[in-house]
Amino acid sequence: MDFTVLKYFQAVARNGNMTKTARELYITQPNLSKRIAQLEEEIGVPLFEHRKGKIVLNDYGRIFLSSVDIAFAELKAGMENVQRTYTLNQNILSLGSNILHYLAIRLPRFSEAHPEIGIRQLDFTTLELVQKLLDRNINYALSNEMIEDERIDFQLIDSNPYVFVMHKNHPLAECGKLSMGQLKEATFICDTFRFQLSQLYQACRVYDFVPKVGYEVQSNELMYNLLNDNRGVAIIPIVMACEMLNLHPDSDIRICTITDDIAPAIIGIGRLKNQADTQAGQYFIEFIKEGLVREKEVIKKFGYGYLIGEADENI
Repeated sequence: MDFTVLKYFQAVARNGNMTKTARELYITQPNLSKRIAQLEEEIGVPLFEHRKGKIVLNDYGRIFLSSVDIAFAELKAGMENVQRTYTLNQNILSLGSNILHYLAIRLPRFSEAHPEIGIRQLDFTTLELVQKLLDRNINYALSNEMIEDERIDFQLIDSNPYVFVMHKNHPLAECGKLSMGQLKEATFICDTFRFQLSQLYQACRVYDFVPKVGYEVQSNELMYNLLNDNRGVAIIPIVMACEMLNLHPDSDIRICTITDDIAPAIIGIGRLKNQADTQAGQYFIEFIKEGLVREKEVIKKFGYGYLIGEADENI
């Protein structure tokens, strides 16, 4: 039994007409009828009935069609799996992230360290990340939200408390610690990829006020410029705030810790549970973890190590 005649069988079952199917398959109608008859003879069971100019599956035909469809679907899945596994073994990493620019600003350093590894990097929503993993379109997903799917192995690799960041001339800049309730009159600069609007509204609801959102941004540099121009107050992870100070030593921005109970920012790596490890993948995970260690050193440098359970450099 060859695959071609099974494809013919599927097409006839779908169309219910020999002439139409023969035209669709670019073969003659007598040849198609002959191949179907040979299939029935090989199986030893009639698969079709003729009814008023149409050819329809009988009970045996419907059972056989179900098996044929399953067989072709399994074959297609097997081919795709082999192709993707081959790609994995060619030292190519397909990476996804729901944290805009997170990988884009880090991967050049990874490429310098591992020029032999090719990279495909795309930004997605969390739901898209899950689907891309399941479809094997990406090897790893970096997410700032927990991925809870029994088919995916999600490893939490870091968490960072949020802090207030503002210009030194803001009336509350020297307080050191602040509650959300003390910022009822503030204009907020919202980084929609790190502290979403829904999180901001929820935090303010505790103090019975609606926040005034002046800016919604998705760029670290724009966020910094707005803060340094005293345009408002931002709520961002402590690592991001310290990176700003590290990049701009003469900056006029200040950090205040948050006294409210706000869930920390997280980052984790997701991958399929049955996905085979590759050397390229191991290098990538090691690189990300090493980067997190460097970020912790920056946090400690500015005296906020206690926020992440680490001793500061000057202690």
